Amino acid sequence: MTELLLNSETLTKAEIEPDQIIGKCIHLQESDILRLPYLQVIMKETFRLHPPTPLLLPHKATTYVEIHGFTVP
Repeated sequence: MTELLLNSETLTKAEIEPDQIIGKCIHLQESDILRLPYLQVIMKETFRLHPPTPLLLPHKATTYVEIHGFTVP
């Protein structure tokens, strides 16, 4: 939501799209999202900028490695 509030042009397009494609109905269904390409793009870009999970998961080495005389766990 913050990204949309910071970019008013994108917010305006996102508000207009459902009225143009679906019509002025009171309730939108989840299946209507497939017919709203601009909203899909907004969602994909949001997940790209702010991923819901960390990109690097914690890991643990299984063996010790020796590099130039130093043992690295």
